[in-house]
Amino acid sequence: MNTNLLKKHIDDFLRRYKDNPKKFVDDLQERKELISYYQSFSKEKIINMDRDDIYKYISKLWAMLIWGNKHYVIDKIIDENGIDNFRKHLADLIWGHNEIEKRWDIFRTDIKGMGPAMISEILCKTHPNEYMLWNRRAFVGLNYLEVDNLPRYDYQLTGKVYKYLCDITKSIAKELKKVDFEDTTLLSVDYFIWEELQVEDNLSKISVKRAGEGIKKEKEIEHPE
Repeated sequence: MNTNLLKKHIDDFLRRYKDNPKKFVDDLQERKELISYYQSFSKEKIINMDRDDIYKYISKLWAMLIWGNKHYVIDKIIDENGIDNFRKHLADLIWGHNEIEKRWDIFRTDIKGMGPAMISEILCKTHPNEYMLWNRRAFVGLNYLEVDNLPRYDYQLTGKVYKYLCDITKSIAKELKKVDFEDTTLLSVDYFIWEELQVEDNLSKISVKRAGEGIKKEKEIEHPE
């Protein structure tokens, strides 16, 4: 990773926040509310979710913004996997005791209809100090920082690769911490990547496979309220 380039953008990021403190307060509050919501779903609560609970849980994801009919997408996930099977695998993914590499690979192998954008968003918002949010914008930002070995296609994003991406994102969080930025969760790093590192001239040129699970489109609203 190009640390000098990262530090330059962190300085720019801090200046913009100092010039607009209300935005910082609003963004921080938004993150706290998102984390609080997803952390409220304990393992037991997930295992006991009904269809309406699952709909509310998944429909709140940013990765769902591209879908007009969210009910169709979520019903399909439930029906293709079976509600009991889906709840068990989701609970194990989020609250299981195995290493994230194994939990990620099992979930991706056994559960249909959910790709890296949705899965990583859930993990990031539930465990914001441990797991990063991966989507096309994250690819663009990390690629700009000259991070090596980024996955260009969804099938390349194994549990081992996801762990590597989380470690990279934690290194960005450490740089934010060095300048005393108040919020250095990996969810906060995601905001930084969106706001500072989207420098690709044409995002459509980035060949990331979109399998309908919510990779964000160029025209999509950034982190909606």
